[in-house]
Amino acid sequence: MRSFAYDEDSFFSADGASKEVAEKRRAGFHALAESFEKQFPKTLKAAETFLDGISDLRFTDTNRVPFPFQKLVREKLNVASLAVSSEGPNILDLDGNKTLDVSGSYGVNVCGYDNYKRWISEGWEATKNLGPVLGPLHPVVGENLAMIKAVSKLDEVSFHMSGTEAIMCAVRLAAFNKRRKLVVCFAGAYHGWWDGVQPGPGNERAVTDVLPLKDMSPASLAAIKARASEIACVIVNPLQGFNPNSPPPNDLVLMTSAIRKAASNETMDHYAVWLKTLRQTCTECDVPLMFDEVYTGFRMAPGGAQEYYGVNADMVVYGKTLGGGMPVGVVCGKKELMRRFDPEHPLRVSYVIGTFSALPLTMGSMNAFLKWATSPDARETYDRVGVTFDSWIKGTNVELKKEKLPITVHNLTTVWTIIFDQPGRYHWMLQYYLRAEGIALSWVGTGRLLVSLDFTEADFSTCRAALLRAAKRMRDDGWWNLGTAEKPITAATISQGMGKEMAYHTVMKTVREGLLAEILCLPEQDGPRAPVATPPETLREFYEEVMRRKHDDHKASHSNCVNQFMHLISSTIFIFNYYTIWGDCTTTMVLGLFSLFLRQSGHAIFEPPCHDEEELLLGFNTRSKCFVVAGYTLAPIITLLQLSGSVNFVQALEPVARSWLLVTLFFVLGHTGLLWMQYGFRIAMVWLVKLITDPFTDVAAYYPSALNVWSSPDWKTAGWDTFQAHLRGDPKASGEKKAQ
Repeated sequence: MRSFAYDEDSFFSADGASKEVAEKRRAGFHALAESFEKQFPKTLKAAETFLDGISDLRFTDTNRVPFPFQKLVREKLNVASLAVSSEGPNILDLDGNKTLDVSGSYGVNVCGYDNYKRWISEGWEATKNLGPVLGPLHPVVGENLAMIKAVSKLDEVSFHMSGTEAIMCAVRLAAFNKRRKLVVCFAGAYHGWWDGVQPGPGNERAVTDVLPLKDMSPASLAAIKARASEIACVIVNPLQGFNPNSPPPNDLVLMTSAIRKAASNETMDHYAVWLKTLRQTCTECDVPLMFDEVYTGFRMAPGGAQEYYGVNADMVVYGKTLGGGMPVGVVCGKKELMRRFDPEHPLRVSYVIGTFSALPLTMGSMNAFLKWATSPDARETYDRVGVTFDSWIKGTNVELKKEKLPITVHNLTTVWTIIFDQPGRYHWMLQYYLRAEGIALSWVGTGRLLVSLDFTEADFSTCRAALLRAAKRMRDDGWWNLGTAEKPITAATISQGMGKEMAYHTVMKTVREGLLAEILCLPEQDGPRAPVATPPETLREFYEEVMRRKHDDHKASHSNCVNQFMHLISSTIFIFNYYTIWGDCTTTMVLGLFSLFLRQSGHAIFEPPCHDEEELLLGFNTRSKCFVVAGYTLAPIITLLQLSGSVNFVQALEPVARSWLLVTLFFVLGHTGLLWMQYGFRIAMVWLVKLITDPFTDVAAYYPSALNVWSSPDWKTAGWDTFQAHLRGDPKASGEKKAQ
């Protein structure tokens, strides 16, 4: 489905709000845009040089705002992601604006930017005499090894450059040492962008060795037990306790807070019990349990999620903050899971290595961080900030309720989110009001927010005041309007409105523009594509196969302008029949027969004999179809003539039409089943979907013929000779057609 964009009028009333409310929103929106231009002139100008050259920025930008609103937001609400310095938990831009950072640098900033600057400096001082020498290890690595083993409670360590790379290593080692290929992960969990642990959205490659299961489900435990002999490891992202069975929350899909409401103390308690049960199941089945602590390591507690939930894993992956401000990924595991070679088969190895995996500067910064993280001072800091933050959450919710603002805040340690207490299509706007009040968020908006351990009482007070001001402005500008008593805005009305919009734009705009391009502009190839029996890997592949068949059909037997025009008329009638079939069988039969006759006449009279998709998949060439269509058309006519002597002709139309439609249905379903047996399920479904959707794509593809048909020289190709060639099955014209 292709996206669509609101114009400025519909932008402010997408939830069905009144004209008065829409105008209030419009005024607030443009006032916000003007304030950004005045507040960030230098920053915005500098950011323009980045946008066209860094694809990452364009991607993250799409996750801030639902797609129908993105066009106008990009034009007006420019929020540049540029910074030149940091002071405590604040970052400064080119214009000197100081914003309180609650993005946490995507999980890296656990301890505060000033600490990381100090640790990087200490790391450089400790390793600068060696410089970027790689191969030999700096002695500081030995100290890091001892501290990481103590934190993880595991035997061996492997260093890498990022969390994703470390996950890749851990999965490969588990599969190698267990001699199994299947990896179990849980719905919604993120384990880096690597294809092998990211089935579904974001990965168009088919992943057959990953088994996604449901968090906190007895059925998942049963599946692990049943397939234990195939499972290399069970990988868990402990942050899923924040939003079980859901992807990381972001403002892109925000209409209600149904996903985010899982972030409660009760859910956390249930998740802790689940992890302990999962640990027991994995132990009983001899399946390694892996914790992906790239995000949660050293954030939830000095000992990470293992300490927080009281569960020990067989392998643990760290990253982000462990580097002390430098890029890093670390795999920890039991000795038998970390081997890179098979002692019984010397030629069997698992090749996992990286050039910069133990970069001296990274090791030095890590050393400084670990010395702090394993110190008594760190434990005291975690406890103090944890108590302060929990108190801040409670106090903030009291203030929000007092002001009658429809939001609350929930947290898991120092990770928190904003919950919207009523439905709405504009909740995502809050991130821009927060930005105007001096709060810096990450690319997921208000979905996942972080505080660092250097937050002071003053910083917490600043954050609360900014949140209250932003929420009040948003309320006053009408974004949280719930309609009137006569026309209330509810989750149901919003969903219905979104459904109608998507249906309209999908059917009208996509068919008219998108499918037309795909039918006519697919890459050329020599000859027809033969049926293949391989199963579809994804819905996208299935869609592409259907479109390839349509493209082949068009190129092979729909090049004549007159034939295209006849198909345009025929397809329009067929689309109308999709409506009439539910209430008027007689009209459907009469129009359907006429449409079918018109459609096949275009092939028989105006197209030279050649292959087409029907011949390829059904064994029907134009000659065969002429006889089939003739019999198919004459059958109800003969039936009516036979009945006309005994019953009223008009009265006989309805039952004959119903019988004709049943025969049609029998033929379609019967041939679908035949193709299933001959070629497999995919080919059968491709043929069925193509048959049903051809009228829509034909209208999209052939509407230009209506303008050109009367002046087209293709009329000259019509004649009895062409029709006879079809009846003879004469392929003589196919070469001429191809050359043309």
